[in-house]
Amino acid sequence: MEIDSTKTAANTNATIAAVATAKDSKPNVPEVDPWTKRPKHIPSYAEEALAHLCKADPALAPLIAKYPYSIYSDHDTNYFRVLTRTILGQQIHWKAARSIIYKFVSYYFPDQVTLESLDAGDKRFPSPEQVLATSMDILRQRGLSERKASYVQDLARHFAEGKITFTDKAALQSMTDEEVASQLLCVRGIGPWTVDMFMMDSLERLDVLPTLDLGIRRGMEKHFRKDYKNGVWGSITEEVEITEADMDTRGSSSQVITKVVTKKKSGARGKGKAKNGEMTCEDMERMAERWRPYRTIASWYMWRNADDEEAIKAPII
Repeated sequence: MEIDSTKTAANTNATIAAVATAKDSKPNVPEVDPWTKRPKHIPSYAEEALAHLCKADPALAPLIAKYPYSIYSDHDTNYFRVLTRTILGQQIHWKAARSIIYKFVSYYFPDQVTLESLDAGDKRFPSPEQVLATSMDILRQRGLSERKASYVQDLARHFAEGKITFTDKAALQSMTDEEVASQLLCVRGIGPWTVDMFMMDSLERLDVLPTLDLGIRRGMEKHFRKDYKNGVWGSITEEVEITEADMDTRGSSSQVITKVVTKKKSGARGKGKAKNGEMTCEDMERMAERWRPYRTIASWYMWRNADDEEAIKAPII
């Protein structure tokens, strides 16, 4: 049987064209999370904070010179939206989180929101009451796991019932970090790490140290490597009172002289199963004391330090 080469070539060209058209019709998926591309600015407190950190910990100076400090400009004050997005994005790739957030929001605003509009900062979002009125089956259909659906509804319940009282920025002014954390930690699916991220990013609290964040832990281990000796991190400074009794020149009475001296002792290992030079949470807390009251800013630099391949690692002694 003779093959018509003209028809074969035409079919091949049609197939190639169809494949090209299919590729062109695929949605444009960004290479990086658009949420991280939001506008940034240098906050007013940056100069004072960075000067303090350089003085308290001179080893930070090269990092500060290399990475100018900045924060996101558009702090979202709809805290239910912020925390819901955080829960939906837990432990999954940002592309999967982006898709689930879109499916979730679009259920309440059909034909009104798109992936691109949400990437661009579309503020439409369901209220806690709307989420509470949504069945678990519908939430599952929108891509939420059963566990995350229960977490989101529990968060909505806490807001709707007034158990979370900071519904706007003004309500937070008189609340301490501990008070904010105590309300959030009662919500299923919100743990210490989520609370720390919320206070650092959304609330712009300046003295937060996320000891459960692996990136910050790795950055601190690199930064303080020279202080790791004989299996311990750094040293603990303590004040010790020494009392001396001296007789006066006539020997009729005594004068008690109390001196306060500063002594250093080897830093104790923190609790937990730290090994091979890894820091425990207690190690991190102790070593970061010098950064107060700007541990948030120092933590930001520890993230950069963890990813900085040019940062020199001192050998473990």
